[in-house]
Amino acid sequence: MKTDNKVLPKSDCLLVAAATPVTEDFHPDLGLLADHVGMLLSAGCDGIAIFGTTGEGMEFPIEDRMRGLEGLMAARVPPAQIIVSIGALAIPDIVTLARHALDHGVDSVLLMPPCVYRGGITEEGTFRFYAKVIDRIARADLQLCLYHFPDICGVPITPRVIRRLDEDFPGIISGVKDSGGDFDFTEALIRRFSHLSIYTGTEVHLPQALAAGARGTICGLGNVMPRLMRAMFDAPTAFDRRKLLPALLSGDFILSRRPFAASVKAVLASVTGRAGWTRVLPPMSEVPMPEREWLLKDFMRWEAGLPSAWRSFGQADTENPAKDARLLKAS
Repeated sequence: MKTDNKVLPKSDCLLVAAATPVTEDFHPDLGLLADHVGMLLSAGCDGIAIFGTTGEGMEFPIEDRMRGLEGLMAARVPPAQIIVSIGALAIPDIVTLARHALDHGVDSVLLMPPCVYRGGITEEGTFRFYAKVIDRIARADLQLCLYHFPDICGVPITPRVIRRLDEDFPGIISGVKDSGGDFDFTEALIRRFSHLSIYTGTEVHLPQALAAGARGTICGLGNVMPRLMRAMFDAPTAFDRRKLLPALLSGDFILSRRPFAASVKAVLASVTGRAGWTRVLPPMSEVPMPEREWLLKDFMRWEAGLPSAWRSFGQADTENPAKDARLLKAS
């Protein structure tokens, strides 16, 4: 594990929304989580976001989430490479999570509006929620990334809300994670808020988003294809990045047959041999058999078809190096 406190890059920033392994009694498996984060950083990821939607964060008690961050600190994961999702239903819980994260020196915190009431929450209500959270955290070192994911919480974060928060709390709003899946909206955020860090949560939009000026991504796919994601960031032009999209889409299609978090965990359980990766928190459920067997077989076949430098789990084809050259040329 690297121990230098490397800060996140200002551009081409690859952050993985880390999945959370779970013990038999539904607590985060801290050792397995630290191993996973170490693998992601070693594979070229710039950092991680913990306890977000892919990490099932809202289903864990805040004490578990704080212990999760402390476990990563004990494993010497650099805090400046961590974003902590502090989403919760009660504002006091959000404040507790935020202060704890800030005390440990993380890059920033990520916050989605509460996922209740949905259509009953107005722009004014969304602004009021964030304003009260910021007031109660009461920390000058707060760096708050707004989390736009209306499919999950039912509440959009509109440009008007972002503008009001940015003007009323100068220097506090650090950016926006946009998981809405609408690139026109993402592009509008990049254009209107060029001083903020705009992250896309939709991996297929990466080439366009990076070319338009997005800082990078906070993505779930990176859990199981970090080297392919790194290759996309390292490609020299937007055209070269787009050439990697078919491979990424093929892998994503396999994982999307079943709920995403459960599919990612099924892959991680298979490649690590650790049962803790199979478990998901209720009300979600594991990928059932025989679908799990089919998903794993297809995913590993997909990865084996990648050039070895892009494989996160498979071995290089040392007996046939020309095969990699052909695959790279075809890509």
